[in-house]
Amino acid sequence: MTAQPSSRFVIHNGWENTAFRSTEMKTLVAGITAELAALSIKDAPRRPGRGDPWNSIKNNIEAYVQNSLEGWYGNVVIERHPRVRHAMLQDQGFTDRAGRRHPGRRFLKKALLKMRVK
Repeated sequence: MTAQPSSRFVIHNGWENTAFRSTEMKTLVAGITAELAALSIKDAPRRPGRGDPWNSIKNNIEAYVQNSLEGWYGNVVIERHPRVRHAMLQDQGFTDRAGRRHPGRRFLKKALLKMRVK
């Protein structure tokens, strides 16, 4: 009988930093973040019969990718402009001044559920 050659598998400390900071990881994170932003824009509520004004929800959803100490991460920002604050009210629901409850449309949660890892 011949002896089988032994093989070694060595993982060096800090291998995650190299992998998570690579340009391939940036491309992957940017693609997933852009897809999430596109789903959020597609499902965002719109006003019937009007165009898309500057303060519409779909015009105020944007995605960006940033580098940190741990690697690349993507963010989908909704309504960064301080005068546009109605997307979260549309998503979560609100009570108007007359006391009527308006249920939320949950379009952001739907987009996140579509993107989750199964």
